[in-house]
Amino acid sequence: MELDTHTFEDVTVVSPSGRIDHNSAEDFQAALVAEVENCGPDGKMVLDLSGVDYMSSVGLRALMVAAKEAKKTTTNIVVSALQADLKEIFEISRFHFIFKTFDETGDALESLSPEAVQAYQTARS
Repeated sequence: MELDTHTFEDVTVVSPSGRIDHNSAEDFQAALVAEVENCGPDGKMVLDLSGVDYMSSVGLRALMVAAKEAKKTTTNIVVSALQADLKEIFEISRFHFIFKTFDETGDALESLSPEAVQAYQTARS
């Protein structure tokens, strides 16, 4: 599992890739919580899961820990680009009630900050 982070205006985009399972969940959780803390009070974060091809229950637990940390700092985390299998897992485990989800990262950014989506689109072109 790898984790890339980019900031577009006032929104942090965190993009893990690979498998999030028993071997990587602890590192994923630590990195994700650190990013939530870096966002500061009233922060905004998009968790782009397009590169995650598998997430076990310990990966979901890591997301729950990050959500609790975000609540403490009033950081808003949204999730984007879930692959079909992971989207189904989110729905079955009802994580779509914990995290607002978007099909595209651009749409997730737009929901948080018009300035961020413009910076994102400029960076992608």
